[in-house]
Amino acid sequence: MNERVTITAKEAGALYFLMGEALCSIQLLEAALSCSLTLKKEVKYPHGIPKDEADLFLEKYGSYVLGRVIGITKETGLYSENILSDLELFREERNWLVHKCLPEYMDKVFMTSDQIKHFDRIKGITIKAKQLQKTIEADLMNFSESRGLDMSRVREQLGKHYF
Repeated sequence: MNERVTITAKEAGALYFLMGEALCSIQLLEAALSCSLTLKKEVKYPHGIPKDEADLFLEKYGSYVLGRVIGITKETGLYSENILSDLELFREERNWLVHKCLPEYMDKVFMTSDQIKHFDRIKGITIKAKQLQKTIEADLMNFSESRGLDMSRVREQLGKHYF
């Protein structure tokens, strides 16, 4: 049986760091999804709509929660089944982090064996968000190339900045 222990300042700092890193990664993924949704659903082709109109769509989609964006992309067939499946699974983890992580942490994680599992789960969310962001970006670059845009400079810059 696990004994409840008091969290140390170092452990609390690690928890907040991991949560912050995960939330930032989620926000970057959501931004990539907003851009992708705007370009693939609304703009469709270079100069398909005026920039100010595209900016309004970007703002609109940027305000949607992840589940709503996934629903729209599912309805419109903008992504492959593999991407949609990964996004759905990720949404469950994202929702856990945003809505349940801290209450569960306070209830369970003071038990020492649960703490590592909790930290690993949060780190896994960060890793998956980054993987999905890269997938969405690659999909968007392929989409752009299929519309006649040269993405070689973008790919070059991504190669310099992504590990």
